[in-house]
Amino acid sequence: MSDKITSKNLLVKLLETDDTAFAIADKSQKIVWYNLAFKKKFKNLDLDRKKLTSIFKNLSPDEIDKAKNNPFLVQTKKNKTAEISKIKFDSKDFIFKIKLSDKENIKNLRPVLLDQQQVQFVKELHNILTLLIKESSLQKLSGEILTKCISLSNSSFGIIVYNNKKENKKHTFTLIDNGKTLDNFDELGAEIETNLSFLNKWLNSYRRSLIGRNQPEYLASGLTQLLKADEIILSPCIFENNHIATIITGRTKNNYTDFEINTIEQFAALLSFTITSIKTRELNTALETRLLQSQKLETIGKLSSGMAHDFSNLLSSIFGSVNLLRKRVPENEGVIKLIDNIENCSIRARDLTKGLLSFGKPTPRRKELIKPNILLNEISKVVIQTFPKTLNFKPFIQDDLFEILGNGTEIYQVLLNLCVNAKEAIEKTGTITFSGKNIIVDKKNNIEHPLLKPGKYVWFSVKDSGSGIEEENLLKIFDPYFSTKTKDTGSGLGLYVTYGIIKAHNGEVEVSSKPNKGTTFDVFIPSYEPTKIKIPEEEKIILLAEDEVMLSDLLSELLESTGYNVLKVYNGTEVLKVLTEELKVDMVILDYNMPEMNGVDCAKKIRKLNLEMPIILSTGSMSISDNHDLKKIGISAFVTKPYEFDQLLETIQKLL
Repeated sequence: MSDKITSKNLLVKLLETDDTAFAIADKSQKIVWYNLAFKKKFKNLDLDRKKLTSIFKNLSPDEIDKAKNNPFLVQTKKNKTAEISKIKFDSKDFIFKIKLSDKENIKNLRPVLLDQQQVQFVKELHNILTLLIKESSLQKLSGEILTKCISLSNSSFGIIVYNNKKENKKHTFTLIDNGKTLDNFDELGAEIETNLSFLNKWLNSYRRSLIGRNQPEYLASGLTQLLKADEIILSPCIFENNHIATIITGRTKNNYTDFEINTIEQFAALLSFTITSIKTRELNTALETRLLQSQKLETIGKLSSGMAHDFSNLLSSIFGSVNLLRKRVPENEGVIKLIDNIENCSIRARDLTKGLLSFGKPTPRRKELIKPNILLNEISKVVIQTFPKTLNFKPFIQDDLFEILGNGTEIYQVLLNLCVNAKEAIEKTGTITFSGKNIIVDKKNNIEHPLLKPGKYVWFSVKDSGSGIEEENLLKIFDPYFSTKTKDTGSGLGLYVTYGIIKAHNGEVEVSSKPNKGTTFDVFIPSYEPTKIKIPEEEKIILLAEDEVMLSDLLSELLESTGYNVLKVYNGTEVLKVLTEELKVDMVILDYNMPEMNGVDCAKKIRKLNLEMPIILSTGSMSISDNHDLKKIGISAFVTKPYEFDQLLETIQKLL
């Protein structure tokens, strides 16, 4: 008997003095015994009859009972790791053994409670991904992600801060505050934004979570105090090197475990994927819509262009007949009135035809170097002087806008038309914002402007606070004769012609609108990049065949100023006559519409003479290249009228 007592005392003594921290708890989960090493770990805590749930974080009695005979891992409120085992003596009696361990020595243990949390996380992840397939609202999805994040990390509150730098807007927030910790959050928003202005630099540099506590040595201590928390976690949502949002979670009591911080980081990664996925989905939808719209307008343009040419011929006959009538009929008031009516209707038909032509054949009539600052200031003066004083007109024009090459009158027409539309969309009082700024499209921002080629652009914008445009009408606003106005106030050709002019300048137009909130038109026109003109090393002779004398003289002067010798003729017969003489010609430029012989027939006869000099065909019609195999005929290049002189010079230099 004494041997048993001695061995028992020795065992107790051994456990008491062992370096490993041990404790025993009874069925009610209260500590009944602990050794010296265990006591040292909790110097300032009275351990006698202390419940396990008051020592260990996030530990409930039910979780302990569910553990059965398997050891599981928990963390103390001082972030020490412990292994808890249930030891059974019989079917009813059992105790709990608590063993404190260093983190390095617990790698092979089975963390039952952590497994349960991971299972819950995977379950919630599956639910959110399922919701992402069905739901397209970022607000709903981010709210759901934040709710799950708060729940699984045992946080008191959570905030999502969206970075809107690219849209030049302030941060926007999503808040869930189950503990009603944050009062007057609207006022806190500005202070949170101020704190994040420097905390974001840390998050962008280190790309991991930042812990903040109510202690001055912590970088985020100011934000922690502002949010009335003991500890906060800031987890950046980063996708392809873009910091698109930050999840901030906080607790009013206790600190976060490593597992909980990891859980928050995984939710941050999920949020970044969600935001990017929704934006990509919206972009794909927008691109698909724009592509369909572009294809439809291109088809309409081709049809309208062909019709407009036929109408032009008919109108020419009508105008000629009207002139003859005026000379031949007696000066009778009733007859003159009828002739005037015919002429006025013909003039209106001619103007409509010009609109169709400018859309169907996207080439500005005459190009010049435009200084957008002067143009925008002129439009601003007109708007301020003529628009009702009840409208608040706000011009924001950047200094030194890039110069653009195009038709100044047409660009003026486009922007003024958009301002007039903005005015008509506003009932009584409202605001029109008129802006112009430079933008450079490159790999960094190409995703925001997918239809623009890399390069420099001038970005014109007209924004109103009017009635807006219904979503179903957004796809129709550039259609010919479509208008939301009454028949007496609009022809429906305004935006139709506007689109044609913008495309003629190699530009793009984007529209965004919400009913009762307003509409924004963004117009992008490429800047002028001067072509480096190469002076020919040796004298080259160009034979120019153009029946329009003024245009022939202008083009000849341009070519001679760049070092070419120009020989002018006015029809195809003269071309063949020159070429059959002994004069050597290095290039021929043929107008398609010439008397006696058109440009295509002339080119065929030149090739029959076995002459191999380059031939350039010029025409005012886009359909020539569709009706003829120009390459087979022997035509080296095809240019449209009116001439884009830089492009023509570049073509000549390539061929010579």
